[in-house]
Amino acid sequence: MRSLCLILLFCASVPSSYPQEENRREWNKAAKQKVLLLHQSGKEAESLPFLEEYVKKNPNELIYKLYLARALFWRADLELPGHSEDVFSRMEKVRKIRDNYLRAASLFEENVGYLVKVSPRDPDLGKWTFLWAMSEWYAGREDRAIQLFKKSFKHDFRLNQANYNIAAIYESLGQILDSQIYYGTYLKNEKELKEEE
Repeated sequence: MRSLCLILLFCASVPSSYPQEENRREWNKAAKQKVLLLHQSGKEAESLPFLEEYVKKNPNELIYKLYLARALFWRADLELPGHSEDVFSRMEKVRKIRDNYLRAASLFEENVGYLVKVSPRDPDLGKWTFLWAMSEWYAGREDRAIQLFKKSFKHDFRLNQANYNIAAIYESLGQILDSQIYYGTYLKNEKELKEEE
């Protein structure tokens, strides 16, 4: 009898984690649905608050980390610098925008790397790599962007825009010969893709 009382007292003193776990599952499910709905309707940036919280609570969710990187890339709530502003104000705004692209690039780097190991034939690998390249380019890291655009095209030959972007980067760097090569590659592939249709 005494041991039964001790067991009952022990059980009563241990808080049940079941309701908390149930609430967490419900929150996760609702957050996932909201994020997917926003991403399917082209409103990736609007999903940022949900994604930030979801990834914080579920740090091992590879795809949702990629969604977060994509949402950061499409983010439009950061102020653009204006010509009439003082130089320090403009620099601060540029820094915030660049930091955002660097954060997106870092998330892409980490999670595309995992995706390559886990699912090397994933049909979306090229698209994720392409967005990673765009993030690097917008962050001012042209060399990395060029390499990643090349990889994205290798993963998915339909991403011919990668060749155009490489040409544009080379042109902006004053490397006209390289630029002409990639513009030519882009035009040749565009013609082939149209003939296949």
